[in-house]
Amino acid sequence: MFSWTALTPIGLILVPLFLVYVYAYIKFSRSGDSKTEHGEKIMQQAYKYSIPVFPIGWLLIEAYHRLISNVSLDIYRDCIAILVLLFFSIQGLTIIFLKNNSSLQPNSERH
Repeated sequence: MFSWTALTPIGLILVPLFLVYVYAYIKFSRSGDSKTEHGEKIMQQAYKYSIPVFPIGWLLIEAYHRLISNVSLDIYRDCIAILVLLFFSIQGLTIIFLKNNSSLQPNSERH
């Protein structure tokens, strides 16, 4: 069974990454770039890659709970918090990556 001490290192790794990627997400979503067609495509791709985190993560937690060992409410809550951190981290990382991706650039900006 999980313990709080097992989830602490994961949190210590994810929280700084979460802060960086949430900053990138907020900065991009508030900029004028997100209002363009290119920016909207980037936001759609970011949502496309980040949304599966919740159902897949929840399915894994439930499978572990039902098939391997009982998961206490505290551990379940911590796992959901990790899924939230992962969701926003993946979204911010995708935005950072796709801003420089030439396959999503408008035709007039391709080199």
